[in-house]
Amino acid sequence: MTTNPLLSHLTAITATPFIPELHTDDCDDTSCVRCRTLTPSNLYEVDTWLDNAGVFAKQFWEDDSGELVITGLRIGHGEHRIVAKFGNTIVRHYDGSHTVRPTEHPTGELTAADWNARYPVGTPVTAYPGVRGENPLTTVTRSKAWTLGGHTPVALVENYSGGIALTHLDVIEVAA
Repeated sequence: MTTNPLLSHLTAITATPFIPELHTDDCDDTSCVRCRTLTPSNLYEVDTWLDNAGVFAKQFWEDDSGELVITGLRIGHGEHRIVAKFGNTIVRHYDGSHTVRPTEHPTGELTAADWNARYPVGTPVTAYPGVRGENPLTTVTRSKAWTLGGHTPVALVENYSGGIALTHLDVIEVAA
């Protein structure tokens, strides 16, 4: 062991890096370094995470009332592939395999299909066309939601041209 502080520092930073435990069964989805909860808004981030690990991933599409919509990711090849749907947590294991489980901490993000099942066209909303929380627009939806660009669920609203991400729409509950 060297007593020179500079050499000690160089030895420390060039040593084999500490790799945290890849996954424990009692982890929480939000802090585990090897778990990702899949949502419509982080689809490409998770896909890149898998690509960087050398794992094949592709968008998973399903039929929704005659319309094909993205509902998650297909991970891996052949008989060993798995499907992670929006709202699932993808877990990376020591051996490089992945499993899927329901998330412990739901994000509350809705897919276009979820939105359409809950809210009809004409639903009153507060919309944030730019930055969420700034310049709210009280309006109603004027279309069903759809997935824009293969990843972002959006809907049209009155008095605004262009789709607004569902994460930027707050439903206004109307008293019965």
